[in-house]
Amino acid sequence: MDLKLSHQKDLAEDWNISASATAGAGEKIASAQIVVNGSTEFDQSFDPPLSSWQKELKQKGVYPGDNTVRLAITDDKGAETDAEDSWS
Repeated sequence: MDLKLSHQKDLAEDWNISASATAGAGEKIASAQIVVNGSTEFDQSFDPPLSSWQKELKQKGVYPGDNTVRLAITDDKGAETDAEDSWS
């Protein structure tokens, strides 16, 4: 499973967060969850499972301040893959 997670300052006093996942050979994406600073901002299951997925969350996090985003992808076999991005 290939996960990508990034952030970018928006024009308001917030951050935009981009998340994506691409399933490897023999894998499918069954669910995705994005947690921003301890708060679940996106949580969705996919039926049927997907081979690729992407999501952009606008105006999340705090500015100025410390931020942590966690992306959790669960495959169709129940295995979870995580990625994390932290910044201040």
